[in-house]
Amino acid sequence: MRHSFSYIVTPKHTNPVGAKNWEKKPLITVNLRHQGKVVNYLALVDSGADFNVFHADLAEILGIDWSGLKSTIKFGGVKADKTPCVGHIAMLELGVNNHFFDTVMVVFSYDISNDGYGIIGQNGFFNYFDVLFDRCNFKLHLKKK
Repeated sequence: MRHSFSYIVTPKHTNPVGAKNWEKKPLITVNLRHQGKVVNYLALVDSGADFNVFHADLAEILGIDWSGLKSTIKFGGVKADKTPCVGHIAMLELGVNNHFFDTVMVVFSYDISNDGYGIIGQNGFFNYFDVLFDRCNFKLHLKKK
């Protein structure tokens, strides 16, 4: 199974003097499924991320009992002020183009922006796909391992 995606144009979060106000990012829509409920959500494909992170509101939408998520994890690299984030670990099915490939660990956190996008990383995504970032052509290519 192969998938190709064009980078998506987004507003720049930092805008040095003279820089354009828009940039292209490797964002794809992923499918999150838990007990039959499916949410499609935009996520940044981030080779520097250790795991998948989504805003905690999605756990509620998927019917995941937040109070039942006992395992927590601290992570960084998300907040502008560089303070650590805390998330709760859950297991759910992750898919691309409605092809679900496995039950994976994801982290739900209120510490990431609720008006941004999720992050898909090494454990739970890159270990299932060969990922090619074609930055010159602003394309992302995925090949199921």
